[in-house]
Amino acid sequence: MAEITNEKKREIAEDMYIRLSLTGREIAENLGVTEQTVSRWKKGREGEPSWDERKNETQLTPLKIKELLMGEAYKVAKGETSTINSDQISKLMAAIDRLDKKINVRTVMDVFREFDNWMADQEPATAVLFTKFHKLFLQYRISLEA
Repeated sequence: MAEITNEKKREIAEDMYIRLSLTGREIAENLGVTEQTVSRWKKGREGEPSWDERKNETQLTPLKIKELLMGEAYKVAKGETSTINSDQISKLMAAIDRLDKKINVRTVMDVFREFDNWMADQEPATAVLFTKFHKLFLQYRISLEA
């Protein structure tokens, strides 16, 4: 079995930190590196955001924004003053509703890739056919976003 490169470990570590919320110690133990190495990786490379900044960005999901805005709407319903004016809330909620109904191309591509790899193990000939249509669909979706 091939040795995992430090660059690949770094990518896995970042994913563990951002998506799984593992601590530096847990990541170090899982990947066989020191906590100091994980700490250095967390700071990010020059010109790139730190893992903490990336984690904050990923946590700012439409669902989280919707929860915050619903809290503001609840304040207004109780007769309290909102920190956001109603026109802003209305526009933001409309934008979030549109985002909730749309799947980004990257997610579609990830699902197709995983499915295509699985299908290749099941029925290689069928996998080739699916892959062809998956590529066409992705091109279609990208053209819609352009």
